[in-house]
Amino acid sequence: MANDRAKYQKAIQVGAAYNKAKRWKDAFTAFRVAVGEFPNDAAAYAGLGEACLGLKQLDRALDCFKLAARYSKGDIVYLRRVADIQERQGQLAEAARTYLAIGEILLKQRQLDEAIGNWERSIRLDSTLLGSHKRLAMVFQRLNRTRDAVREYLAIARILQMRGDKSKALQMCQAALRLDPGNEDVLTAVELIRHGESAFDTPEPPAPEPPKVAPGLSAEEQAEADSLTETVRQMAAIFEAERHEQTLAEQEEITDPIEKARRVAHEELAAELFREEDEDSDAANGLSKLERDALLGQAMDFEMRGHLDDAIGCYQRAIRGGLRLPAAYFMLGLLYANNQQMNEARKVLALAAKNPVYLQASKLTINGR
Repeated sequence: MANDRAKYQKAIQVGAAYNKAKRWKDAFTAFRVAVGEFPNDAAAYAGLGEACLGLKQLDRALDCFKLAARYSKGDIVYLRRVADIQERQGQLAEAARTYLAIGEILLKQRQLDEAIGNWERSIRLDSTLLGSHKRLAMVFQRLNRTRDAVREYLAIARILQMRGDKSKALQMCQAALRLDPGNEDVLTAVELIRHGESAFDTPEPPAPEPPKVAPGLSAEEQAEADSLTETVRQMAAIFEAERHEQTLAEQEEITDPIEKARRVAHEELAAELFREEDEDSDAANGLSKLERDALLGQAMDFEMRGHLDDAIGCYQRAIRGGLRLPAAYFMLGLLYANNQQMNEARKVLALAAKNPVYLQASKLTINGR
């Protein structure tokens, strides 16, 4: 095994040197040796991909970087190479989905600006990519970028109307109106949707880069286009599982029941932000999941910065808008208690205590330990 590792390391070093010297064929040979020794190693596939690019073998390079991304559990460096090659090959719909996946990973890392950039790039390649519009709407609302959030809600409504989902399109318009009451563009869209007319015939404002129209895909091509996104979703699930195990390990060292429950609540709320939206998840008179997610993200941000009143307000609005999570009840109750609002804390912690996870911590908080 030691000899295999030494042979692998030597092949990687030689291949990297050949790549740097642009001796692509020699690099290709060296990295093939590395792949043969350790076929599940990301660095070997990445080096092989670089050599293939130098040899103008884009199809093979794309396959190599996809494998590098997979075996690295979603290294963004490799995913960006995948997206770049897809664009160069004119695979615009596939590239758009890759940028969507990159943005998802960046969001998990709380790198909002970079996530936004990737989602915006994805919709320049495929303006009908609903996932990116949804993420942008949520994050823009969370950042209080009202005009941008309204624009994305209208884009979502347009896509839903094109797909024949009139009720969902109207819900997105109502979400936009809650952000900007009286917005003429949104009011016009609502009227046109209700009358069955296209609400979005007027051209959209120009994007920072010229928009490209993704070519139509067959069922087989669509399945292939979705494969990388599905791989990244699996990677994200692995990350979440590993993070959950790490959190549990950390909690074993914590003896304070309230602090333990608080950490569990944060984990559950973070998971809610990445939960897929159910078809019937929007209450008739409540907020859309996008709006609730935006408020949830704001609440957690405010709490982290010690802005208790602002955090309480966001949790209140999310719960009134249809969020029914014991974790949210517990966090709101804890914030009430920390803010010396004990009557309100007792009411909402009674709801959290219905879940055994938060029972002991809720009682301790109510009784002042």
